[in-house]
Amino acid sequence: MTKEAGPAARLDEELRQAWPETHRTFRMGDNVRKVRGSQWHGRVVGWYSTELTPEGYAVESDRERGSVQIYPASALEHAA
Repeated sequence: MTKEAGPAARLDEELRQAWPETHRTFRMGDNVRKVRGSQWHGRVVGWYSTELTPEGYAVESDRERGSVQIYPASALEHAA
């Protein structure tokens, strides 16, 4: 008998499937930090894509509630 995933797990899987094939570096909810320059620590809350940035992510701050910055994948790394 298999155990059915709860609502949160199903929603997370639906969101992951909705992301384009180009966005595989980070997943929804991943903890990340900015690699160089000014500091930014947070969790991935969305994605974006432009002509100049084919793989970009929206990151909500761990420290400033409600503050979101967007960064290309190359500007971020996984954080603990």
